[in-house]
Amino acid sequence: MSYGVRNTLILLIVLIAFIGAGWSYIYFYQLPKIEELEEKVEETQQELDKKQQIADAFPALQKQFEKAKSFFNNYNKALYGDSNEDIVYDFLNSVSVGSAYTDFTFSFDDSTTHGQYGVMNMSISGQGYYRNFVNFIRQLELSKPLNKITGISINPINELESYGKVNFNFKISSFYDRVKLLGEPNLAIENNLLGSVYNPFFPLIRSVKGNKNNLVNIEQSKLLAISGDQVFVLDQNGVMKKLSKGEEVYLGTLTSIDVNEGTATFNLNKGGIVEQVTLQINKDDEKQSGN
Repeated sequence: MSYGVRNTLILLIVLIAFIGAGWSYIYFYQLPKIEELEEKVEETQQELDKKQQIADAFPALQKQFEKAKSFFNNYNKALYGDSNEDIVYDFLNSVSVGSAYTDFTFSFDDSTTHGQYGVMNMSISGQGYYRNFVNFIRQLELSKPLNKITGISINPINELESYGKVNFNFKISSFYDRVKLLGEPNLAIENNLLGSVYNPFFPLIRSVKGNKNNLVNIEQSKLLAISGDQVFVLDQNGVMKKLSKGEEVYLGTLTSIDVNEGTATFNLNKGGIVEQVTLQINKDDEKQSGN
C-alpha cells in the first residue's frame, strides 16, 4: 500500500470517527435536552396562560373586593379583630361613661371557634343607677361590635343612700373575626343614650332620712308671724326661724304664704307620701292633706 493511500485511509477513518462522535452527541445528549427544554417551555407557557387569566380577572375581582369591603365597613355591626378578651374589656370601659356609667367586674369564661369566626364568652356583674345600667346595655347592643347579651339579672339596692341603684349581672358573647379578610373593623360607639328612664325597682314608699342638718320640722313648729313673703316660726328646738317662700324645711319646702288668712303652706315628702301641711297664726293644730 502506497504512502498516499495509507494517509487517505487514515483521514477517512478519523473523519468517520468525528462524524460518529458528533451524531452520538446530538442523538444521545442534545435531543433529550431539546425535548426537556420543549417540555419546560410548554409548562411555562401553560403557567403564563393561567397567570394571564388571573391578571385579566383582577380588575373585576378588585372591584368586587372593594364593594365587599365597603359593605363590611359600613355595616351596622362588626366583628372584633381577634380573640383577645382585653379588647372587649377596653370596649366595655369606653362605653361605661357619663349617663351609661356603672361599676362592673369582668371575668372571662371561655372561647369557641366556628369556621371563619369565633365567640368569646364572659360574665359581667356590678352596680349602678338603673338609668345608667339601661344606657350601658343599649350602648353594648347598638354599637358596632357584635355582642350578644343574655341572662340579665337585676336586684334593687334598698338602702336609704342608694335608692335608684341596682345590682346586676349578665352574660356577654362577643364575636370575633378569625380570617381578617377585609381588614380591621371599625368598633365605633353609637350614642343611643336615654335621658329619662322609668325605674320599676324604685320603691314608692321609702324610709325617711333623718334631720341631720337640723332643718325646721314643720310638724313640731308653731307659726308666729307673717311679713310679706316671709314667715317666722318657733321650731322644734324652741328657736325662732325666718323662712322665705321656696326655702327648704325638713322633708319639704315652704310653697305659699297667705297674709290675709295668716297661713303658710308647706309640701312634705315623707318617703314617697306627699303631704300638704298648713300652719296658721294663733292655731295650735295644723291642717293636713295627702296627695
